[in-house]
Amino acid sequence: MKKKVLCVCAQGIHRSKYLASYLKKKGYNTRYGGVDNRFLVFKPSKSIKQDDVDWADVIVIVRKRLGSIFKKKFKYNMKKLIFLDVTDDPSSLKGKFNYLRKVSYEEFARKYRNPMLRKGIDKYLPL
Repeated sequence: MKKKVLCVCAQGIHRSKYLASYLKKKGYNTRYGGVDNRFLVFKPSKSIKQDDVDWADVIVIVRKRLGSIFKKKFKYNMKKLIFLDVTDDPSSLKGKFNYLRKVSYEEFARKYRNPMLRKGIDKYLPL
């Protein structure tokens, strides 16, 4: 039976959606959504519900700071939680990734965000 994986980011627009798609291609059943839409500016968010949490076998939270928000909002009954720490904010990058602060969001996603999500979750596979 395929494991059911809930991917969680802040708004449910980019990181969790990408990660859910990536894991689906690897054979997992997936859902995605956000837990913190206070910074939402342009697009409607896709918030997770308790039903999504109840459905999941494994919950992947793409940013450590979102873990406390998730834990306050939902009962997760000792489900396996995986924490990644992949930003969606190019302005927060430093060091060798500093050059990505000036590229388009699409290029940032292609060169940093998506590879970091894959690298972060791959070390936990199989789930």
